[in-house]
Amino acid sequence: MQTVEAILRAVEKVPDFYGQTITEINQRNDYGDTPLHIVAFWGDCDAIRILVNAGADVNAKGEHGYTPLMQATGKGRFKVLKLLIRLGAQPIENREGDRPSDIAGYLNHHALHKWLRAKGF
Repeated sequence: MQTVEAILRAVEKVPDFYGQTITEINQRNDYGDTPLHIVAFWGDCDAIRILVNAGADVNAKGEHGYTPLMQATGKGRFKVLKLLIRLGAQPIENREGDRPSDIAGYLNHHALHKWLRAKGF
């Protein structure tokens, strides 16, 4: 079983957090991303659950106004999207006014695009 501490130490090894010691669950890197953005990008559902249960902001806006849900959308991670929505992710727009369904459409994730639109995302 992963722990919050182990997840944060793994995130510290990612180039976007390199050289930083993560001391809090919603700590941001120089781009504005949080550890939850990173694990959503990785597609690690267990780490997502652990971080959110420990207080991670599921709707945190990071680089370019992307939320963890948008990070998962960009990678086409359907299972992660379902989990994040169950955990409270909202249909937030990024800085350009794009919603998660728009991102899925731009990246030709057709099934995700259709599913997200049906959900109001």
